[in-house]
Amino acid sequence: MKQTLITFIVAVMLASCGNSAQNKTQEDAKQLAAGINKMDPDGIPTTAGGWTMTAKINGKDWAATTIMPLEATGRIIGDYNGAGLGFPYDRREMVVGRKEIFGEHNVVQISTIKDGAKEYWDGLKGEMEITKVEGDWVEGKFFVTGKRSFIDTPKSLEITDGFFRISIAEKK
Repeated sequence: MKQTLITFIVAVMLASCGNSAQNKTQEDAKQLAAGINKMDPDGIPTTAGGWTMTAKINGKDWAATTIMPLEATGRIIGDYNGAGLGFPYDRREMVVGRKEIFGEHNVVQISTIKDGAKEYWDGLKGEMEITKVEGDWVEGKFFVTGKRSFIDTPKSLEITDGFFRISIAEKK
């Protein structure tokens, strides 16, 4: 699981940058991988009233079984058996009504499993909105359209009815 997540994040980060930013992106990826290596490789288990991420992927229900710790990844990353979604995260922007618009410079990282092989997607169109902040808990909704990473194809992936709940409590 940990190795899969590291590979996923590094691949997407490298693919989404140009040559001028490649060195910085590679350094960022190394730092991110180091942080992931320090955490629980299985992430935080999702529960009905706790950490949660659900969506429909091409019309099929999907629910994360774990969410990676925010401090280690700097992203909201939900995972279900190697298939996952990774959204931008900045604790300061967890304010009701705040919308994050996805695009070329603000990509959602998506991985799916097809015939036992991992496929990577770039979520370039859509948005995430913070809908509730209560104490240390934040809820939001999202939708995104993805296109294959590294492959020039008209094929796309539609993610709708997305929902997440995370804790922004500071670690003590």
